[in-house]
This record gives sequence, structure tokens and C-alpha cells, in this order.
Amino acid sequence: MLAIVESSLLPAALGNTLRPNLVLLVSATWVALRGDEGFFWAAGGGLLLDLQSGAPFGMHTVGLIVGNLLAALLDRAPIPIPILRSLNWVLVTTVAYYATTLVVLAFVGRTFEISIGFTNVVLPSLIANLILTIPVHIVLTQLQARLREQERFLPER
Repeated sequence: MLAIVESSLLPAALGNTLRPNLVLLVSATWVALRGDEGFFWAAGGGLLLDLQSGAPFGMHTVGLIVGNLLAALLDRAPIPIPILRSLNWVLVTTVAYYATTLVVLAFVGRTFEISIGFTNVVLPSLIANLILTIPVHIVLTQLQARLREQERFLPER
């Protein structure tokens, strides 16, 4: 659902100047909260974005996976405040996602101006992603608490 909203409804509602990455936000925050389980959601969400995009197939999936992997590698020093950990995770994932996007677009021969792309796409998206991380973190933290409560009652495998 987030992939559809991100690729179809947000551009119509917000135009091309501001585009938060909803799939990136939720998957990166979920990885920060739950660990490896979030990588599945990043891959699935990226695949759905790729299916709806005119960009080279796999660009979104690779960007989300690379971003979350890089964030996981940089997350070796534990951040004691969970919201700061989620903000850090989204920051790293967003930067890596757009860096991967630029590499893929350059590889397939699409021309673009890096400075214009940075100021008009990357920077506004990064700011929007960081602002939206706070409510996403709150909602996913509550969801995680409910899931942990339900997991207590599951039989051992």
C-alpha cells in the first residue's frame, strides 16, 4: 500500500518538489526496531516500487537493501535512545538509497545534473524523511510492543 501511495498519490498531491520515501521510512525504521525482519520488507517494498516505476528495474530494491545494509554496518555502536537510532538509520538509508540511484542512472546512461538533483530531490526528501521518522517510529514502536505481546503466547518451535 505504501508503494502505491508513494508512487501514485504523493506526486499528485505534493508535486515533484517534495517526495518522502514512505517505503524507505517504514522499512528502515522497522529494521532499526526489529532487526533482520525489516530487510524482507525493504526488499518487498523496493520490488513493488520497481514494478510501478519507469526507472531501471531493480533500482529501488537495490537502493533500499544497500541503504539498510550500510545502516546496519554503521550501527555497531549502540545508540541508547531508540528514536535517535531510527533517525540515524533513516538518514543513512536515505543517503545510500539516493547514491545508489545515481550510480544506477549513470550506469544505464541517463543524464542528470548532480547539483540540481541534490538540491531539488535528495535534500528535500532527506528532510521530509527525517521529519516523518518521528511519527513512523512512534507507530511502529507501538506495533512492535503488540507483536512482542502476541509472540509471548506462541508455542516453541
